[in-house]
Amino acid sequence: MPGPLADDEKCQEFVANLKRMRALFKWRQEDLAAQCHVSKGVIANIESFQRAPLVEHGLALDEAFGLKDVFAKAAREIHGEAFPEPFVDFARHERDAHILLTYQHTFVPGLLQTERYARAVMSTWPNITAEEIDRLVAARLSRQQILTRTDRRPPMLWAIVDEGGLRRPIAAPDVMREQLLHIVEMAALPNVVVGVVPYSAGGHMGLLGACDLGEQDGHPCIVNLEDLADGRVSQDPAILSRVALRFRALQQEALPQAASRDMIAKLAEELWNPTAPTGARALTAAPTADNA
Repeated sequence: MPGPLADDEKCQEFVANLKRMRALFKWRQEDLAAQCHVSKGVIANIESFQRAPLVEHGLALDEAFGLKDVFAKAAREIHGEAFPEPFVDFARHERDAHILLTYQHTFVPGLLQTERYARAVMSTWPNITAEEIDRLVAARLSRQQILTRTDRRPPMLWAIVDEGGLRRPIAAPDVMREQLLHIVEMAALPNVVVGVVPYSAGGHMGLLGACDLGEQDGHPCIVNLEDLADGRVSQDPAILSRVALRFRALQQEALPQAASRDMIAKLAEELWNPTAPTGARALTAAPTADNA
C-alpha cells in the first residue's frame, strides 16, 4: 500500500526515475543496495513512498548509476534545500565529513537549531519573504539529519557556543527554552559534544567571527567563515590549518562537556522559562559577579 508521500509530485518523479534506472541496469532493490551502500529497506521505503529520500541517498544513487547530480538535485528539491550561494559547496562536503567542528558566538549553531528558533533567525534577514524563510528553514532542518542517520555512520560533531549566544533573546522565551533544552538533548548523543565558552573566559579570538569546519580522515578539508556578506567557503590549506588551530584554542576556553550541559539546562529554566517571574528572568540575563 502506498505510503504518505504517494501524492507528492516530486517524490513521484524521484521514484519513477529510480525504478526506471533499476530496470535499465536490471537491478533488484538488493542489487542496488549493494552498489550504492544504502540499505535495501531504505530503498524499499523510498520506492513505496514511506519516506522521502535524503540528499545523501541521492548522492549514493548518482554514484551507483554513473550520473552527475541527478538524484541528489531531485532530493534537494524535495527537501526545499536553499542555501546562500557561498555555503552550497560546504553543505555538499558536510554530508561526507567524518568530523564537523562548528563555533558560534551570537547564535546557536545551525546543526543544533530547532525549527522555531531557525525561523526566528531567518526572519532577521532584510527584505526576505515568507516563502524564502520556509525554504531556508527546511534546508537547515534537512542538514541536521546527518547527525542521526542510520544507514551509515553519522559524523562526529564538536560544537562550541559562546555564553552570549545562549542569552541573546533571538525569539520568545518559550522558543529559547525549547532551543536550549534541544541542545541538551542533542548533546546526549554519542556523536555530539557541546561546549560553552563562559563569560568568565573574558575576551577571546572567537568573538571575531563564527565558523564551520569539515574534516575527513583526520584532516581539515573545507571551512565556512561567516560574515555580513553571507560568508565565504575555502579549501585553502593555509586557511584550513589556521582555523583548525584556533578552534582547538577555543576548545580549551570552553567548559567541560558535563558542565556545559548543566549550564545550558540551567539557563533554559532560569532565564527562558516563561513561567518564571519577569524580574527574575531579567536578573538572570544580566552578567553577575559569578558569571561575568
